[in-house]
Amino acid sequence: MKIDSLPPQYQPFNEIDIGTNSIVNGEVLFALNDNVPLLIGFGEIPRIWLSVPADAKGDKWHTLVRDNKSLHPKVKVVKGDDNIIIDTPDGVVLFVKKIDRKAKVISINLRPFGINIYGDEKSLTVMNSNLTGNKFNNVKVMIGIG
Repeated sequence: MKIDSLPPQYQPFNEIDIGTNSIVNGEVLFALNDNVPLLIGFGEIPRIWLSVPADAKGDKWHTLVRDNKSLHPKVKVVKGDDNIIIDTPDGVVLFVKKIDRKAKVISINLRPFGINIYGDEKSLTVMNSNLTGNKFNNVKVMIGIG
């Protein structure tokens, strides 16, 4: 998914907490060379889009989850009353919970897809940098790489 062509049905949360960081009135958590690996959209439960690099250079990307529906037989989408889990043979790659009108990322691990982003409720690591206690207001992209 490209940063300039997000799905029309995607509506960002007003606030997402990830690690001890938050993005308020933002649109995208991460962008890698204008590709967006993850969207967490507003809904009854968080709505997830997950795309991963299909080649080593990151020129081509494949969508694994589109609006909470798995497009790959080894990727499982587990929906709870207020949460969603994306599970793979390498373990859980995303666990997001909706609390009131905000999303809280309980855990994230995109390393199985070659994307060095991982964390839990206490920390977030992006490309070997540990991010804690940051607040991003009114930004299109919280963290852009490349």
